Amino acid sequence: MAIHFGKAPPRRRADVDLCIVGNLTIDVIFRGITQMPQWGQEVLCDTRTEAVAGQAGGMALACAKLGMRTEVVADVGEDAAGERIRHELGAAAVGVEAVTTVPGGTTPTTVALVRPDGERAFLSDLGCLRPIDAGSMVQRWPRQFTSSVVALVGTSNLPDLDLRSAAELLGQVRRVGALTVFDPGWDPGDWSDDTVEGIRAVLAETDVFLPNLDEARALTGRLDIRSVLGAFSDVCPGVVVVKGGETGSYLAVDDQVVVVESLPTKVDNAVGAGDVYDAGVIAGFLRGDDVLSSMSLATAAASFYVARRTDRFPTYEESAELAQRVTTTI
Repeated sequence: MAIHFGKAPPRRRADVDLCIVGNLTIDVIFRGITQMPQWGQEVLCDTRTEAVAGQAGGMALACAKLGMRTEVVADVGEDAAGERIRHELGAAAVGVEAVTTVPGGTTPTTVALVRPDGERAFLSDLGCLRPIDAGSMVQRWPRQFTSSVVALVGTSNLPDLDLRSAAELLGQVRRVGALTVFDPGWDPGDWSDDTVEGIRAVLAETDVFLPNLDEARALTGRLDIRSVLGAFSDVCPGVVVVKGGETGSYLAVDDQVVVVESLPTKVDNAVGAGDVYDAGVIAGFLRGDDVLSSMSLATAAASFYVARRTDRFPTYEESAELAQRVTTTI
């Protein structure tokens, strides 16, 4: 079964394969949390690590390791954390020309609490992103009309983003041949009517939509995956892939739901797994794979990532090899 993206991958027409617009943070990750602390009480973790993250950061690092020429458009604060983000992205061969330092601003930070089974919860300080006119941030893409793929991610953590302006710009790059990708992340504002309408505007200019299952259900108000996918077919002209974690990922084909099964994996930490999955889908597209093959590649890449504590981002070669073990059911 060959399901295509609706447009052919480019012939390396750009000096950038992928331009990612979104949020950058420092993640502080506490592992081994067996219960949440009650007010006035304390719980202990097993280990703590820190990492450059945010949806744009995690996705960019994954894409670079998968062999894509990647650039990020985002903001960081005028502090050591911001410098660390710029340095680590640059060291991974991610373009940071459009990562702007906000004078006097603090870099966003997220605390992730991770259970022994890998499930996680988040507490975030958006820092310098709070007052930023993210709509103007989108306008400063340095190579917006020559990137092969343009991804808008983490919009739920860009509180001043004008989603309708973002939709207009996605439409412009889409009309000159770029593949547009959208992954908003979970909305801490509880999916207001205005936010949902803005997302619907973005979806009208989206070639590949990559929500997780919780986000997809919140956006549609539906629980059954067939009904969820059907709801998106009315507003998104492109491919909709819903990420279900250990239950696999889902795609509607005609009146059927195709499931790309997850791989048996001992999960160390699932923070950022969805961003790595997104990177795998884009890598598959740029290599000329169809949608299901790209989903298999993404599944393999995310499986490597969640199982590793160090050197977490897999290469294309090891992901492609593991992808051969991924199964698909209808």
